[in-house]
Amino acid sequence: MRRFHEWLTRKWQRRDPDLIRSYQVTFSTPDGRRVLQDLLDGVYCTVYEGTDPQAAVILNARRSLVQEILVNIDQGEHPDKYASTVQTQTQEAPYAR
Repeated sequence: MRRFHEWLTRKWQRRDPDLIRSYQVTFSTPDGRRVLQDLLDGVYCTVYEGTDPQAAVILNARRSLVQEILVNIDQGEHPDKYASTVQTQTQEAPYAR
C-alpha cells in the first residue's frame, strides 16, 4: 500500500515548471504549431475502422502521447487549473473498539 501511496502522491504533484515551459516554447513556434497540428490531424482526431485489436491499441497509445502533450501545454497556460493537494487519512483498525 505504501508504494501505491508514493506513486499516487508523485502522480498528482505539479510537473517541473522548466519542463512545462519547454513544452510551451517548443509548441508555440511556427514549426511546433505545425507539428502539433499534424499530430492532431493524423493521430489524435482519427478513427480506427479496422478489425485488428493490436492496431487499435497502438492508435490509442499514440493518442495518449498527444493527449499528454496537450495537457502539458495547457498546464503551462493555466497552471492553477491543475493544482491539487494530496491528503492523507488514517484508517482505524476494523475491529478495534
